[in-house]
Amino acid sequence: MKSRSSLFAATGWRGLIFLLGACGLPTTLAHAQLPGGVGRRPDDFKLSVSLGEGYTTNPGLRSDTGELSGDSITDLRAGLVDHKSGPRTEWSANYEAFYARYGSNNQFDTINHALNFDGRYLVTRRTHLNLFEHFFYSRNPLQTGVAAPTDETIILTRQTNRWRSVSDAAFDTSLSRSLTLQVGAGSRIERLDLSPSIDINAYAGRLGIQKQVGQKDSISSTYSYSRFDFHSESTPNAQAHGVDLSWSHGPPAGAGCVLSAGVSRVTREGVSQDWLMAGAAWHHPFRRLDFVSGYRRSLDADAGVATVTVAQNAYAGISGTVGRAGSLGGFGEYGTRDSVLGTGDRLELSYTGGSIRGSIALTPRFSVSGEARRRKQTASAGAGEDLTVDTLFMGLVFQVF
Repeated sequence: MKSRSSLFAATGWRGLIFLLGACGLPTTLAHAQLPGGVGRRPDDFKLSVSLGEGYTTNPGLRSDTGELSGDSITDLRAGLVDHKSGPRTEWSANYEAFYARYGSNNQFDTINHALNFDGRYLVTRRTHLNLFEHFFYSRNPLQTGVAAPTDETIILTRQTNRWRSVSDAAFDTSLSRSLTLQVGAGSRIERLDLSPSIDINAYAGRLGIQKQVGQKDSISSTYSYSRFDFHSESTPNAQAHGVDLSWSHGPPAGAGCVLSAGVSRVTREGVSQDWLMAGAAWHHPFRRLDFVSGYRRSLDADAGVATVTVAQNAYAGISGTVGRAGSLGGFGEYGTRDSVLGTGDRLELSYTGGSIRGSIALTPRFSVSGEARRRKQTASAGAGEDLTVDTLFMGLVFQVF
């Protein structure tokens, strides 16, 4: 398995792929649509274990006097990566289980789980099926403070015992050399294990058409329907209809960008409002560096706020190699959440985040990795409290095979 920092570029680009797919935007910048089959690369299977030590200040941690406190943390984890490819299929899976032990706050000592899956299947010569799954379960407050270039930003809360499953399926079929029909569906199921529990189920379907213009450009138009179920008598469910138009530029591999704009109509208890949605993403690989950036304005619902919001998120990240044995990556983000329809408690919050990660390979099997990150969340008066997570961490990684 790769070290934490070497995974930075791969995770960032995989997150960008999901961002485009979830918006109904073309994913040809990320995956090559080969007419004869699925692009193949060597099969890979890796198992690694790591042991690390760090320090964190976190709103979920408290001292014996009840005040906010920092704490040391020991982390033992095992990771499994598997990649398979054939003439008609290509998929990869990444599972990680880790045990976190706190120096003083032993109520958070627990085993945590995370699973990522990407699959691409050639159904017929003209038809492709793409599958995506991202799941985690954690009682560790640090899980909600991770900053990474992805469309799955998590709102900070004092609660833990959170799990989330994000799934997506995209079905693309070529109607002609330049015209592609796109059908997709996705879901996000999230829960905070409290008493009573907080559950949010979001479902979405989309239908679109993509027109290829020349070798590097394409234009897409997409209709989408979304439903937000809160499973709470105090929070009514909501639904939304949306249309958007997008343009992408770039070859299947290499530098590329995507722009989109659209309108979504949100309805809850018979009251409707129209909201402008937009998105942009840019990826540029350099000789030794990889740069990703993006912006998105969309509808969202998070268990940490339990309402439909207009979410804005902007991020930028860069990663690359340092010498022959080192790697280094940095990432920053800024985002806001504003409640829609003006019913119930008004929610207005913003957040900033950043991280620096690096690793040095001591031998082909041993490496040392380090990470420093911060996540700060600010809420308006009456909408919540200000929360900040700071973390320093260093670990030793051993690749078993």
